[in-house]
Amino acid sequence: MKKIVCIFFACVCAFVSPAQTPAAWFHYAEEFHFVKEVPATSMQGKNFRYEIAVKSNPSDSLSKVRIHGIGVGSSGEPLTGNEFTIETREEQDWTVYTVVGTVRADAQQLWFYASVNGNGNFYFDDISFYLEESPGKWKQLTLFNPSFEEKQADIFAGYQVNKRRSATVQTMLSAEVVKTGHHSLLVKTRGAAPAMATALSE
Repeated sequence: MKKIVCIFFACVCAFVSPAQTPAAWFHYAEEFHFVKEVPATSMQGKNFRYEIAVKSNPSDSLSKVRIHGIGVGSSGEPLTGNEFTIETREEQDWTVYTVVGTVRADAQQLWFYASVNGNGNFYFDDISFYLEESPGKWKQLTLFNPSFEEKQADIFAGYQVNKRRSATVQTMLSAEVVKTGHHSLLVKTRGAAPAMATALSE
């Protein structure tokens, strides 16, 4: 299900043309994604902020990271009309992405995606989640393995990862490029080929 949602998201992003005129351009399909799931039944009706720090060294202007979140109902299906806002800010030489929204009354979980499109070195670190308990009063909630510091064989302990194997993608921990703690997640992509997308005017 997570793969289907991410494919849909990638297609929407690929086929939106800001100029709304016939055009052809190249884009990269998603090569890799991981998901942090947050139980939401005790948060319904409250505002939240999910943050993740990213450092991108793309190989070209088309390669990029995408961050987004969705609410999920009891059947495991994404809730429609549940769009969240994405904010960014710079901290040192990292970009902090913040997914901002309100937990719907029918949401059972929140899923937060980080995906890589294209080639380059992409670092992820310092994930955090905040809940507004009362107006203006925010509380940080504990997430498992938020900075990829858990000493386990699986570097993705606490995350869901796309199962598709790709010869162009390598994932590993980095001790050289770190925002907090001793490690960040490094996603290295090489050899991904762009595809051509065509947008038609309305």
